[in-house]
Amino acid sequence: MYQTVKKIAAHLMIAVSLMSVPAAAGAQQDENRPQDREIRQTVRFAKGKSSIIIKKQIRRGTSHTYILKARRGQRMQVVLTTRGQTSFTVYSPTEGAIEDADGVKDWVGDLTETGNYEISIGTDNTANYTLEIAIK
Repeated sequence: MYQTVKKIAAHLMIAVSLMSVPAAAGAQQDENRPQDREIRQTVRFAKGKSSIIIKKQIRRGTSHTYILKARRGQRMQVVLTTRGQTSFTVYSPTEGAIEDADGVKDWVGDLTETGNYEISIGTDNTANYTLEIAIK
């Protein structure tokens, strides 16, 4: 009985080691590619203001997500000024990506929910950007 358990354990160890070889080889091939990561920031308007301008740089493989509270019935305007393949998507509190605000650089829309909205910027290349957000 001990011999049978020992053989099964040996076979399992070989199978596990063979399965891990392709994963390790793939990791070595991609080591020069930046890891995808998200940087999140809460947006708060200055007292008496209903808009904000954010100037930053985004690196390839990174997304910048801005979270802001808004109420149903308000109008949000988002403008992204940048070069290349950089764009944003607006997410509502519960319904996911807003259809006409997905992968765009300019969007205006009336909000259908109260809660935290997210504006997520993504890029294929490192880029400087200016993000303007206004709520009225």
